[in-house]
Amino acid sequence: MKGESVPLTEENKNNNNHYANGEEIEIDLRELIRVFRKWLRLIVVMTLLTVLCVGAVNTWVLQPVYQARTLLMVNKAIEKLQVVPSASGNQLEDVVGVVSPIPVLTMSTYLGQIKSEALMNRIIQDLALPYSAAQLAGMIEAEVVKDSNLISVKVNNQDPVLASRIANSLSEQYLQLMTDKNQEQLSRSVVFLEKQRAETDQALQEAENELEHFQGEPRGVAVLETEFNQKAESQAQLSSQLQAARVELQQLRSGVARLEQELEITPQTFTMEKWSEATGTAGHTEEVNPLYVSLAQELAVKQAALAEKQGQITSLEALVAQMKTELDELQAQLSGKRLQQDKLQREVDRLCQASETLAQKSMEIQIAKSIDLGDTTVMVISEASLPDRPIKPNKKLNVAIAAVLGLMAFTLLAFVLEYLDNTIKTPEDVSSQLGLPVLGVIPQSTAATVKKGYYRIRS
Repeated sequence: MKGESVPLTEENKNNNNHYANGEEIEIDLRELIRVFRKWLRLIVVMTLLTVLCVGAVNTWVLQPVYQARTLLMVNKAIEKLQVVPSASGNQLEDVVGVVSPIPVLTMSTYLGQIKSEALMNRIIQDLALPYSAAQLAGMIEAEVVKDSNLISVKVNNQDPVLASRIANSLSEQYLQLMTDKNQEQLSRSVVFLEKQRAETDQALQEAENELEHFQGEPRGVAVLETEFNQKAESQAQLSSQLQAARVELQQLRSGVARLEQELEITPQTFTMEKWSEATGTAGHTEEVNPLYVSLAQELAVKQAALAEKQGQITSLEALVAQMKTELDELQAQLSGKRLQQDKLQREVDRLCQASETLAQKSMEIQIAKSIDLGDTTVMVISEASLPDRPIKPNKKLNVAIAAVLGLMAFTLLAFVLEYLDNTIKTPEDVSSQLGLPVLGVIPQSTAATVKKGYYRIRS
């Protein structure tokens, strides 16, 4: 056969499929080496071209990027500065504490604020940068240093001086932004508290006037209390007199009963013998018993006193009952007046306490406004210095990656090309592909071989 390539026939393909469908396909290492050696020139040349292209792109196309780095430290003691609601259960203080706190920020909050649009606009305005907020934010990398309260801020830019200026401006503007936002929030809180205090003072003045007017009424609480005390004292005296009169009445009744018993056993008259000198005889005469008369007179006095005492007791009982009725009426009036006065007084006390609380909170917030929250909570540990070398492109690394990837890609390409080539070129291909022995080889005759005299043409 000649040395030129011969395409496989349908029968040869069937034979190849027959071998391919066998139970095992042996991979010959020598075949792999042969293929690699066959395509070695292509692999090397294309890999070198890839490396040269990547090197050219890194050198002349890609612009060097410089990185400036600054380090911020967050002071977590800011939690001590917060105006928190009191534990006394005062609802007003709780409300004031909610509307006027100094913010307590977490590390995630600080990190989110660093790339905020407001801060980007501040930096752009400060340095007169020709970037938008989104473009500038894309140049900035911020992360929390693990297990610390440090924030690392990195700024990437093609100009090393500009990268350093942006990093330092970010630190300054970030501290100022925190201070401005805190001042803005506290200013709103002060305005709110002053407005509430003015409304509370006005309500307090109205409540005091109403209480004063109520206390100045003709029959106020003080007048009713005085009248009630006088009537209560008079009732107490009448009750004492009534009690004493009842004791005397009991004594008089006992005396009348005793006199009546004595009168019953005392005779009204008694008989006396009287000697008559004229007749010389003794006569009997009846005379009134003076003891009986005395007892009767004393009984009459006692009965008169008893009747008088009964009349006195009746009068005293009527007076005590009348006084009790008047006291009950006064007690009802006094209770209503006291309830209304206590209500007015409680309202005055509540408004007074509210005014004092608002004044105190307003003073606390005024003091808090004097605190520079930015400088208090965040500290610049390390300012950004001028970077002396770019961080990218990393030419050595890019060239090495290009060389490795090129070698792998073109080696794979060589094996793919070898796999797709279905022509027979060597006697070994005949043996391996067709399973037939090679009887001979007919070399290909070319102009070069004829010129060198390898082959002579006989006449």
